[in-house]
Amino acid sequence: MDADASPPWDESKAYEELLYWDSLIQRGHRLLPHDFDRYEDLRYWYDCLCYEEELRQYHDYIAAIEEIEDYNSHHEASASRVPSLQPYDRHLMAKHSSVYPTPEELEAVQIIISHVECALKAVSDQLDERPAVQEGPEAESAEAAERVLQGVMRVGLVAKGLLLTGDLDLELVLLCSNKPTGTLLTRVAQLLAQQLPVVTKDKYEVIQRPKEAVIIVKSTKTLVFTLTIHLTSPLVRTEQESQASEAQKEEETQTVIDPPDVLDRQKCLTALASLRHAKWFQAKVNDMKSAVIVIRVMRDLCKRLSTWAPLSGWPLELLVEKSIGTCKRPMEVGEAFRRVLECIASGIMLEGGPGIKDPCEREATDAIAHLEAQQREDLTQSAQHALRLSAFRQLHRVLGMDMEPVRPRRLAGAKDANHAKVQVDVAGPLKPMKPPVKPPVKPPVKPTVKPPVKPPVKPSVKRPSKEMMDNPGDDPQVNSKEKKFLKIQKHNRFDRKSFSDDLCMNAVMRLNQYKPGLDYRLLSQVGPVHEPVFTMAVDLNSKTYEATGPSKRVAKLNVATKVLQELGVPTGSETKVIEAPVEGEGSRAAPGTAGPILTKHGKNPVMELNEKRRSLKYQLSAETGGSHEKCFIME
Repeated sequence: MDADASPPWDESKAYEELLYWDSLIQRGHRLLPHDFDRYEDLRYWYDCLCYEEELRQYHDYIAAIEEIEDYNSHHEASASRVPSLQPYDRHLMAKHSSVYPTPEELEAVQIIISHVECALKAVSDQLDERPAVQEGPEAESAEAAERVLQGVMRVGLVAKGLLLTGDLDLELVLLCSNKPTGTLLTRVAQLLAQQLPVVTKDKYEVIQRPKEAVIIVKSTKTLVFTLTIHLTSPLVRTEQESQASEAQKEEETQTVIDPPDVLDRQKCLTALASLRHAKWFQAKVNDMKSAVIVIRVMRDLCKRLSTWAPLSGWPLELLVEKSIGTCKRPMEVGEAFRRVLECIASGIMLEGGPGIKDPCEREATDAIAHLEAQQREDLTQSAQHALRLSAFRQLHRVLGMDMEPVRPRRLAGAKDANHAKVQVDVAGPLKPMKPPVKPPVKPPVKPTVKPPVKPPVKPSVKRPSKEMMDNPGDDPQVNSKEKKFLKIQKHNRFDRKSFSDDLCMNAVMRLNQYKPGLDYRLLSQVGPVHEPVFTMAVDLNSKTYEATGPSKRVAKLNVATKVLQELGVPTGSETKVIEAPVEGEGSRAAPGTAGPILTKHGKNPVMELNEKRRSLKYQLSAETGGSHEKCFIME
């Protein structure tokens, strides 16, 4: 096959040709050199094709696995985790509950705003009352376009839902079709004062302030709210943008056209900016988990501390949104608050730092440009100090509240009401809660009968008397558990031995029964390596006891025996020391020997036997006795 004369590459024909050459080789035919080269080229092409297909499938598989893992991680992170709140979350939620407005305050805010909005709607209708000259839809559209007042919008804390308890200043923005003037402001204020008594029976006071381009409405109830109505127009900003590109002559011409009593342009621009801020907040922050709670808590921080006061308002909202929005997963309230503090403590507000960009302005604007250098440093230092306090579990000091106690976990099967109910008062001062104490078991009979007082220390386990075991139900002081225990002992299900009668208990164990928690210490170690002498000591009743032995264990046993002898308590020290085995004779401990069995070197027989004959195997040949007292036979 000549490569120059071959037709254009066809994969299906190439695959058929490969199968043809492969079938010839399988049948045992030998190919010519140029045919074999053609076969090798086809094999190489087919191998590359298979490799590319496998690689594509592998990438698809990896992409599918990563997509599943991302979905699972996102699903787990977004799922509401109901377990107990972390300490930061408990403190933040308690603080938020204390600063959140009461239902009475929220209802009063809604009432005054709704009354003023209805009155402004009536004022707008009065300003647009003209003799009807035209009729039809064209006249209605022209009238709507020429309305003096285009609408009233809520801005500030009311629109963003950031009101705190004690916030009495509310804001509205009244949009005008043309640039607002002092005459229009006076006219609107007069009509508003006339319409408010028509809308509601509540009494309000209307105040005009043309220099500030606002109308103030005050309530006369117990909660004296101040509602500020800002007058502005979109033409103010449109004219400002057009003037930036026009020549100086056109600017002068435009300023001459303005009415003589037009309101302050900067005040109108500020009102328009508050409208943009409210729309941005509703679109960006309201959907973020725990962002609104953090802003409320930090607004309270700005009220309490003068250092944080310059950050209050629009810069604080931007800072919280940037801090929480840059995290790829939802955060709890405590973690979000700490992240905001970390952002400030990192120096973002210092001079020369990145600052906080205002997203509601077309040009690059720093929202904290009004802060002075000293204020920036004070804010950074205060945030760093707050982080240190929170690291040492002192977040309640940052929030200005009492420490929130840790809720005790309810034990399984607890029926006491103290375990079932845990009351936490988040509004008032909190008192440290005592850990739950298990109530003592009281006899279910006469309350005047007191149970027998048990001695603080008993050398032996208390055994019931024979009469009580024979008739356990006769004693009125015996409860159900004690009756069951007596019945078990009556039927001889098991017999407990007193530790004074237990032959398997050594001196250390006996002494621990009398005086638990003794501290044995090593005083010295003398002698050669192959035959050391250890000195152990223990303190009891302001007296030190010492004893020696060839090992630490033996010295400890000796000092315990010495203490028991001093106290006059049975030591169980009838220890039979195995003498060194004489040639041709074996030695065995006498039956019934009490205490540990040691050789003349003070070692355990098993240890000494392992030293002389290694690799010995001990096997369990028999096991007798009940579960409470077993006997093992080893070979």
